[in-house]
Parts: sequence; structure tokens; C-alpha cells
Amino acid sequence: MLYQPPTVQQLKQLKEELGFTGAQMAQLLGLSSSRRWRDLVNESNPQGVTPASLFLGAARLTLAEKDIQRVLEKMRQIGAAIDLDANSDSPAHDGEQQP
Repeated sequence: MLYQPPTVQQLKQLKEELGFTGAQMAQLLGLSSSRRWRDLVNESNPQGVTPASLFLGAARLTLAEKDIQRVLEKMRQIGAAIDLDANSDSPAHDGEQQP
């Protein structure tokens, strides 16, 4: 797989176009916190968004909610516990912290 993440400027532009806060961008991309979003857009030390996080964000911006729910259901069938609206510090169903 070839992957080159968007630049810091491109990520900032997306945030501006969406009119999102840093916390909303973190939630969109499935990041652990708004601090992680700030790390991604730190121009002095750009981290680069992972392909999985960018894919999740793009899917959430593109797909209908019913399609996203179908994918989440498949993830649950495979064995994952996932709730896109839960805080990152919410315990998973087995008591472990979610990543």
C-alpha cells in the first residue's frame, strides 16, 4: 500500500471547511483526544494522520449513517467492541481501556 498523509495545511483546511473544533476533528478521525488532533497539526513536528484514521474520517463524511452502522456491525460480529460516540476513556465491555 502506498500512503502519504495529508499535510498539516490540508488537515487545517478540512477543519476550517467543516467548521469543526479540534475535539470534533478528533472524534471524526477516531483519535483518543483533541490533544492528539493538535499533535497532528503541529507544524513544527508534523505527525501525519494514519491511513485508518483518515479512512474512518472520510467514511464518516461520505457514507450514509446506515452504511456506517453496517460496517460497525460487521466489526462487532468479528469481535470488536466499538461505539463511535463514547469518550475514549470509557471502559470497553471487558473492563479494558479502549485505545
